[in-house]
Amino acid sequence: MPSFHSPMDELIATVQILRERCAWTRALTHESLRTYLIEESYEVLDAIGAKDPALLKEELGDLLFQILLHSLIEQEAEAFTLQDVAAALNAKLLRRNQHVFDAQGHIRPEITKDIQEIIRVWDAAKQAERAQGERPRKNAGLPAGLPSLTLAQKLLDRHSRADSPAAAGHRGTAQLRERVQDEKQLAAELMALTARAQELGLDAESVLREQIQRSYGTAQDETSSSELPAKR
Repeated sequence: MPSFHSPMDELIATVQILRERCAWTRALTHESLRTYLIEESYEVLDAIGAKDPALLKEELGDLLFQILLHSLIEQEAEAFTLQDVAAALNAKLLRRNQHVFDAQGHIRPEITKDIQEIIRVWDAAKQAERAQGERPRKNAGLPAGLPSLTLAQKLLDRHSRADSPAAAGHRGTAQLRERVQDEKQLAAELMALTARAQELGLDAESVLREQIQRSYGTAQDETSSSELPAKR
């Protein structure tokens, strides 16, 4: 067995061998991997919810396997490598976190702890990228494949940050705000709405998605000038 500098190097080599020698792994494509990527992502969320470090370690590994496979598929097509992915991400983190790093990538001697200032710096960096001709992205907004509840929450957040009246129109009634004051009350309300949808013979996921389409257009529409700072 060859020696490796790190477990990550050994893992990459193992996945490369699987792509070369395993017929099933070799046949995988971006399209055929989509379902696995979604499943593994949800299993990571389940592990987080279970507060089980050992399970989370395992599920993060499964998700990492998906990332390695997608990267290797592109490497085989001579489009980009895993190193290119890492370099691009690192450059983005340096560029969009200018409250921590200066233009040369050095850590600033004084770093603000003001969350609003951090968001302002993030938004300014994103705007600068677009002004400099950042490559247009087909899905510049939010992915249409998001679950409708997640999509609705992100859209409302973007509209709220942009002071859009569309968000104000979906804040619910005063009675609803009075009933829902914490996580448990919100969960009960969501379950009650889902049960009511079932009684009416409606699919709650589809109903909400259709309302999003009516109110906000397609998920790819730009609803604010920036991505959420949490998306890094």
